[in-house]
Amino acid sequence: MIAVLCAALVLWRPLDFALELATTLSSVRMRGALGVIELLWHGGVAATAVAAAQALWSGGPAGTRLAVVALILSAAASTQSNYWSVLPHQTMPGDERILVAVSIVHAAFWLIYLARRSRP
Repeated sequence: MIAVLCAALVLWRPLDFALELATTLSSVRMRGALGVIELLWHGGVAATAVAAAQALWSGGPAGTRLAVVALILSAAASTQSNYWSVLPHQTMPGDERILVAVSIVHAAFWLIYLARRSRP
């Protein structure tokens, strides 16, 4: 099960960030400082997710805590990008609630799994 979580952490946010960066890099000047801040925020979330996956996979002592942080940040970034974004998205109007709900349920599932796994 840890392998699935590690794969989700390594693939979901980093690929989302890579696609976002590819579509907005040419227009970042037009989007201004808020666009740059948002890209940096999403890049930081992606980097945290990769670090968490690596720590979990290697059995590092901070792996579980870092994974919890990465999952919470990922859900927060999904919510932020669906409701308060200056960057373009391919989300249909009205789908925001569904996408945010899926993101929160996904994070909650893994947070519950990590909490149960870390109990003695």
